[in-house]
Amino acid sequence: MAKNTWEIAKKAIEEHENIFIFHHIRPDGDCLGSQFGLRELIKTNYPDKNVYVLGDNGGIFPFLVWDFDKFDEIPKEHFNNSLGVVVDANSSNRIQFAKYILDGNFTHMLRIDHHPVDPDINYDYTWEDATYAAAAEQVAYIAMKAKWKVTEKTAEYTYLGINTDSGRFQYEYVQQRTFDVMSYLHEGNNFRVWDVNFPLSVRDEKKVRFSAYVLLNYVNDGQVLWFHASKKVQKKFGLDENSANDVNIMANIGDCKIWVLFIDQPDGTIRARVRSNGIWINHICEKYAPGGGHEVASGATCQNKRDMKHLIEDLKAEVRKHAKN
Repeated sequence: MAKNTWEIAKKAIEEHENIFIFHHIRPDGDCLGSQFGLRELIKTNYPDKNVYVLGDNGGIFPFLVWDFDKFDEIPKEHFNNSLGVVVDANSSNRIQFAKYILDGNFTHMLRIDHHPVDPDINYDYTWEDATYAAAAEQVAYIAMKAKWKVTEKTAEYTYLGINTDSGRFQYEYVQQRTFDVMSYLHEGNNFRVWDVNFPLSVRDEKKVRFSAYVLLNYVNDGQVLWFHASKKVQKKFGLDENSANDVNIMANIGDCKIWVLFIDQPDGTIRARVRSNGIWINHICEKYAPGGGHEVASGATCQNKRDMKHLIEDLKAEVRKHAKN
């Protein structure tokens, strides 16, 4: 069930002079696209406001410009009448540079998110709606409803988020509204989806070889497919924890219900990217903190191989439970 509407986000933005936008840890196309798309919208339609983006892109999507701001270089007076905005995220353990929020630097806080989660941050304004395919779709929807001008840069950023989080428009949350938003992104500018689609389609040869290896070596255990991208495997293909993360290599193979990609992290933890083609898995992932997300697209954190085994067993139990209903 949605919490509030687009209008609460517009109201929050209009009432503050200084806007600071945050994204989640381990950034993806949606959190980056919604973050920079919102920045461009505010700068275009409210040129007197100061807008800052905090975080980093982790080296992904290099075909777009990711000019992040440095917190320590921001004029102190801009923290007056300030609005901290969190897009595509919720709780502090999921937000990059959350310490700036927890330290109370901002007058008020706004959250724009499509994850159905109760956060540990006391937001003054919240627009949460899990029926959206992407947070970037929410951002673009605000622009459409508010009749904001959309520049080519805005369209590129928000389209990146919509495209990647919807699996190129194939997931169930894609609806007429999604295409209404897409149509609006084309108005009054020279935006072409090809300019984003083509660089997204270019495949790194190392990743292609990695994908082939995953397909030859995944484990099928009780309709749960899984593969462990260990540090050894990452090194074998010249990848790191960010580039060896395509969980959907194993999507919808045979009669599988859930697929999981475990990825060794530099800090010794093991990131689990979990996907399903119908069975809700976010409540299971929440047990392996930090974890959670969408009903059929979530993440979890394992401390060791024992946790990996427990997570797989929990997911298998959910498959059996689903089969009985």
